[in-house]
Amino acid sequence: MEDFVIVVNRIEELQSVQNRQELELIFDKAKRTIVGGQDVILVRDDGKGKQEKFEAFSNEQDLEEYRKRIFRFL
Repeated sequence: MEDFVIVVNRIEELQSVQNRQELELIFDKAKRTIVGGQDVILVRDDGKGKQEKFEAFSNEQDLEEYRKRIFRFL
């Protein structure tokens, strides 16, 4: 298994349309990645095809805190 990359732009888009189901799928996969011993990496797409990493999670607690921040706005 390899690290799981979450594009934050996509998370923001799903928040704006309140697509809880798709967000849950993303976070479920992220959790499986961490349980499997890999990291979850947050990146932001600059619109020109370049992605900039700005945070990474390697444990379930940190991922769950991020998940709560995301779902708080729904």
